[in-house]
Amino acid sequence: MSESFFDSPVVLQALDEIVDLQNQVLVFSTLGEFASLEMQKENLEILKSLHSKQKNMCFRCSISGDETAQILMWEVLKHFESFGHAIDEENPLSVFDDVEETLNQIEYEIAFCEKHGHYPDEEEGGETPPTMF
Repeated sequence: MSESFFDSPVVLQALDEIVDLQNQVLVFSTLGEFASLEMQKENLEILKSLHSKQKNMCFRCSISGDETAQILMWEVLKHFESFGHAIDEENPLSVFDDVEETLNQIEYEIAFCEKHGHYPDEEEGGETPPTMF
């Protein structure tokens, strides 16, 4: 009997790491609107790590040939689609480029707020959380 994609210790460890990062993001989302800039920067680093690990996992799933891995990959892609990202049927993993652009925008907004005391789309004196996806 051939080994399943999910029988690999490397895959299982990566999935555990992804779930841990997702849980950290969920906790932040409950506090997000009250988060300090420092907390926002910490969350951004978590989001970047999560993005990298999800991208790597989806790539592994896409080349694995394992049907269950393919299902996982499409579930992750549907998640991004539910947040407004388009999934290119020809190159579905390109959604990670779009998500990276969103993360870069969040990073820009945080840096702008640190420098100017407000986010780019606000008047001076206001403070709201950066773009979330």
